[in-house]
Amino acid sequence: MNLIETVKDAGIVGAGGAGFPTYVKLSAKAEVFIINAAECEPLIETDKYLMRTFPDEILEAAELVASHLGAVRKVIALKSKYQKEIDALQKAIDRKKSSFELVKMNSFYPAGDEQALVQLVTGRSVPERGLPLDVGAVVNNVGTMLNVFEALEGKSVTDKYLSVVGEVEKPIMLYVPVGTAIQECINQAAPLLEEYDIIVGGL
Repeated sequence: MNLIETVKDAGIVGAGGAGFPTYVKLSAKAEVFIINAAECEPLIETDKYLMRTFPDEILEAAELVASHLGAVRKVIALKSKYQKEIDALQKAIDRKKSSFELVKMNSFYPAGDEQALVQLVTGRSVPERGLPLDVGAVVNNVGTMLNVFEALEGKSVTDKYLSVVGEVEKPIMLYVPVGTAIQECINQAAPLLEEYDIIVGGL
């Protein structure tokens, strides 16, 4: 089974928020492949956790995807203040003698926006209503890369890492089945308010 079929059969969609089918993104050739590790919302911790915990797995999948796309430039873009994550990824890059480069961004919102990321990394502006592919780039979230790695190991997307933060007693990282009720996740973090709004970032 080839990469496209593996990704499609595993049910992988963009983990950064849009939920776009990953196999469609990978059915192309691109000059630049960018891993979006910026995690733009200031409180969310999930991508940072994944980078610290699974740097080798993320990089292995990213190398395979970059080769599939024919990318000549390979980038992981993340905020410069993510020092622990930078250290973990750089050690993985060194271990694998990878040609991926780390692009370190200032902390501004929406640093994780796909179009802003492409412009920062390549200097090219994605046209209005366009896609990064229009300027020779493909962007995937760091969580998507972990899902690709697991798909190559024979695992479909049935569970998801997510963080519950904000006005809670214990900010937590969870690994739960897809379809788990949001309220169930919130209850595990022990909200401090009786009434609150819920902001969902990522998918």
